[in-house]
Amino acid sequence: MPVHNVYPHNVSQASPPDLLAALGLLLAVEVSPPQALANLLTSQGKPLPQLATGSALVDTGASCCCVEEPLLQQLQLQPVNQINVSSPNGNRLQNVYFVRLSFPGSPIPPLEIPVVGVQLNQGQTISLIGRDLLRYCVLIYNGPMGSYTISF
Repeated sequence: MPVHNVYPHNVSQASPPDLLAALGLLLAVEVSPPQALANLLTSQGKPLPQLATGSALVDTGASCCCVEEPLLQQLQLQPVNQINVSSPNGNRLQNVYFVRLSFPGSPIPPLEIPVVGVQLNQGQTISLIGRDLLRYCVLIYNGPMGSYTISF
């Protein structure tokens, strides 16, 4: 089981516990088409869409993994389903896409999973890691040390 230890750092003078509290549990993430689609496009001589990069926020309040929908559309992915999503803003029908998530700089293997297309509007945070994926992980939040450990 790959283990990834994270110690948030920033250019500010904030302590690690303060940074962890302010930023949350963030992982670098790359979102790309699933390998089967990438292989098909390559075999047809078509260019692969540029992968989307940013941060993924580990969110125990999210029942499923989510990615910014405009990024999914830039990857030229087509919805495979729709589901009703509840949020503080009410219920809404959202598209589901099948994607490949990679976590550069970590031993976490690339994952091909369904994600919900959403509007996060959180700058560099382009994805949420929800409980559908966390159910396969061990997650340790060490507030006093300002770190966390996640293993898949």
